Amino acid sequence: MRRLTVAVLVLGSVVAAQKLRVKGTDMEMAHNVSIPELTEAISARLVAQWEAWKNQDAASNNAIIADDFNSFWPDGSRHIGKPTAQQTSEQPITGYKLSQLRAVPVGADAALVTYFADVKTPGDNVEHQKEFQMAVGEVWVKRNGQWLIRGYSGTLMK
Repeated sequence: MRRLTVAVLVLGSVVAAQKLRVKGTDMEMAHNVSIPELTEAISARLVAQWEAWKNQDAASNNAIIADDFNSFWPDGSRHIGKPTAQQTSEQPITGYKLSQLRAVPVGADAALVTYFADVKTPGDNVEHQKEFQMAVGEVWVKRNGQWLIRGYSGTLMK
């Protein structure tokens, strides 16, 4: 039920953003930042967060995450608060590729970010590495001049 609620909220935000764009408003934020500019601003921080997770650097990872962070992991579990070093080490990745990244403003200091992540996890050797793809939806907020991840939901693709 919770996954359905999150999915409906994310879909509703995307539909609302699309309707505004169709009406001719270029869906700009209060500071006149366009969707491409917003996507670019968040992109660098998103890549830094993925790099920190890959390198199991919990401090760098959490520097890009809001204190009131909530997440739904691909296994369906809910997590409240920033990930711990233990959680980072229990979910190691050896590589990733992000694609189709798009950030859409949903307020003056908030954005809905969607993308696909192709992820590699460690194995005994190259043949045993696991690869999977996720569809990711995130809520980002701007606090003290910095974009931070406030909410995350990752869904495994088949």
